[in-house]
Amino acid sequence: MMKRKSVAFILAFAIVASVVAVTVNAQPIVKEIPTFIYLQLTPNPVGVNQEVYVIVFFSNPPPTAGGIGIMPTPGDRYENVTVEIIRPDGGKDILGPAISDPVGGLYFTYKPTKTGEYQFQAFYPGEILDGKSSVQPIPGPTGRSLWGARMLPSQSDKVTLVVQEKPVTPYVSPPLPSEYWTRPIYATNYEWAKVAGSWYGLRAPAFATTGMYDAMGNFNPYTTAPNTPHIMWTMPTHFGGQPGMPIEPNTGSNYMTTTILVNYFEPIILNGILYFTEFCGPNSEIIGWKAVDLRTGNVLWSKPAGISGKEVLRMGQILQFHSQQEFGCWAFLWSCYPMPSLFMPTRNFLIYDAYTGTFLANVTNVRNPSFLIDTSSRYPGTLVAWYTEGDKLYKWNSTRLMMSKSFDKMTIRPRGIYDWADGIEWSTPLPKFYNTSIPFSVATVTPEVVLLRYAPTPEMWLSMSLGWQITAGIDAKTGQLLWGPKNQTLPYLHTIPSYLICARDGVYVLLDKDTFEVYGYSLETGDKLWGPIKLPCNAMSHIWYSADIAYGKVFIWDYGGYVNCLDLKTGKLLWTFTRGSAGYDTPYGVYMLWGYGTHSIADGKLFLFEGKMYDVPMCPNLRLLAIDVNNGSLVWSILFHGGRSPAAVADGMLVAWNCYDAQIYCFGKGPTETTVTVTPEVATEGGNVLIKGTVMDISPGTRQNGVIERFPKGLPAVADVDMKAWMEYVYMQQPKPDKVEGVTVKLYAVKENGESMYIGETKTDPLNGGIFSFSWSPQECGIYRIVALFDGSESYWGSYTSTIVCVTSAPPAPAAAEQAEFTQILVTALIVIAVVCLCLVAYDIHINRKMLKQTTK
Repeated sequence: MMKRKSVAFILAFAIVASVVAVTVNAQPIVKEIPTFIYLQLTPNPVGVNQEVYVIVFFSNPPPTAGGIGIMPTPGDRYENVTVEIIRPDGGKDILGPAISDPVGGLYFTYKPTKTGEYQFQAFYPGEILDGKSSVQPIPGPTGRSLWGARMLPSQSDKVTLVVQEKPVTPYVSPPLPSEYWTRPIYATNYEWAKVAGSWYGLRAPAFATTGMYDAMGNFNPYTTAPNTPHIMWTMPTHFGGQPGMPIEPNTGSNYMTTTILVNYFEPIILNGILYFTEFCGPNSEIIGWKAVDLRTGNVLWSKPAGISGKEVLRMGQILQFHSQQEFGCWAFLWSCYPMPSLFMPTRNFLIYDAYTGTFLANVTNVRNPSFLIDTSSRYPGTLVAWYTEGDKLYKWNSTRLMMSKSFDKMTIRPRGIYDWADGIEWSTPLPKFYNTSIPFSVATVTPEVVLLRYAPTPEMWLSMSLGWQITAGIDAKTGQLLWGPKNQTLPYLHTIPSYLICARDGVYVLLDKDTFEVYGYSLETGDKLWGPIKLPCNAMSHIWYSADIAYGKVFIWDYGGYVNCLDLKTGKLLWTFTRGSAGYDTPYGVYMLWGYGTHSIADGKLFLFEGKMYDVPMCPNLRLLAIDVNNGSLVWSILFHGGRSPAAVADGMLVAWNCYDAQIYCFGKGPTETTVTVTPEVATEGGNVLIKGTVMDISPGTRQNGVIERFPKGLPAVADVDMKAWMEYVYMQQPKPDKVEGVTVKLYAVKENGESMYIGETKTDPLNGGIFSFSWSPQECGIYRIVALFDGSESYWGSYTSTIVCVTSAPPAPAAAEQAEFTQILVTALIVIAVVCLCLVAYDIHINRKMLKQTTK
């Protein structure tokens, strides 16, 4: 990829030098056009089994059939380009055929398996200019000067690749961060992309405008996710919790946060920035947009809700664009107006710069499908969507839309007004069943297949099946019919919703709510793969359920508090999770699991909210759950009532909105600060030194109101095992735990020569200010640097600090003979003193008696 971009950059200069404007009326018709093809190998020489970039390019970009303008439109490309390789043993390999990019460049990769010299040569067979391309279906201008002209064949010079045993050292990206990190990520830190995904909001959960990851569900495969419930920061969005007397406190007196009729918080995350629309009041009045730093909770900007002041954020996008003029990424925010509802779809999309919130363009006459990010096209990050209208299926493409008003079709400069139709990539007639038109709708989309489905029900609001469905599979890239239509039998008058519960990785899943049996169907053929599979459940499970697919597994959770995991390909039940009886916490006896698209999956964990919406009661002791997708064990949980929107996961953080207090919570791995002192600072050899210090959580939330007043000297760090109770105490007004385990601190002494020795380790005491202490007895003289190291945990990044202690020699001990002589003298002196004292006492008694006798006389 890097090499292809380099080719485009180099050839951009060649365009200006070589392309001459052709005017239709002034130039004669051209019948033959010579071509000149070149080949470059890098690196050269190279080691055995190392990747070689085979760069092929033409001296000129491909001319357009229309021949108008100084820049080529993407209507024509050099096609069927091949590279012939002669190996040292005389064998031959062929790369291609392939199609050039708009600049006239392309590249291959090749791994030589033996040492020696390899001969490379590129070939172009020629073609007729027709203004078409299998890569980019945007037609060129409508002129005629080059239409039908023949591009002549050409071949490059032979280039020798030298393959040696010694490998060529490639650039190595800095490893994944091992300490607290922030955005922006340095451009050459390629490995860091693995922990830095975004949350696009390309689909809306029920009764919301945005907040889901994409059209397939809420699986974000491009980020890590928290392994403990450590809280980074919180932010209120509305009044929440209990209002206080005279409103009698009970399970229905809290501020209104569980209704489906009011919008509260719908997250989008791009480049480490959380975006959301601010709503207020029972009518969900739109008052503005906020952009918040995901790590710090700081508001980066707060603006009116678009140019109309009444727009709601709909989705985010990061587009990678490549042309001979430019390459790289732009981030956009898409809003919609009016706010869509069940009865009033939105009419306009508006595009904004994500960094500043500045208006860029307006899109009119929009449709309202769910979107996917196209990662495999020429422009990764393109928004694509499929929808039916009338008797046709349409595919829509955001990059095509943005380029439709670009004069040279080579830049991305969204501006002005677009019509939705400008982004239509293709349309195809809906398939018929026995020559009969079927009211197909798009049941699900994946990057590979669009599933068309018709499953009639008796009434609009009833999901009972009439006993059959008709399905068809369409190639998502080309619009070609892959299979079907197929008429398939379903259980008659059983509740099998007309919507699918989930689809991904070549499989879609249906569930019979009445019998709680699940079925798996192939997206590649339409055939049933497995089922019915009876799922563990209880009576409450039959009220409703939800599901998603990730890691080759399908996860199904329900109102009865069950989570079932099945193998996607076979339907085998792998594990079941339930918290069991809820006692008096809920009136249903179970901890209900909410659905409607408000789950999240990332980093091998399934995040689910316990609770319910609509009506009372607001049950106590509900939790946000993090479940291990491999075995169904509980990774962590915390007191929480979700359900309004998904927990968005990006950059290793999880952001969720809590109905208990109407606050945004950001969970993630926080920074720490370690301190250390020694007493005395100058010690004697063999004496004792007291080492003490603290390990503090310095996450942004520790400095926010409600926390800093209670912990003015800092918030102590605690062990992962007690994180739930500690975070609930610090941020959720829950009781202070009686016992909290601290974190481990390792102590080292570093001599002046750099030699390090391990002193020992100890633990902090969070309930007493996070302090630790350790007694050390140095045995050698010198100046030591005492290092206190906290390695970090699943909740915290590590930290360390150091101080200095000087160890001096102790005063010399007296010699043995001198000591004995001194002792003898001391004993003798004491005896003499004792005798003198006795004599004085006796004399005093004698005098007193004599005086007494004289007085008596």
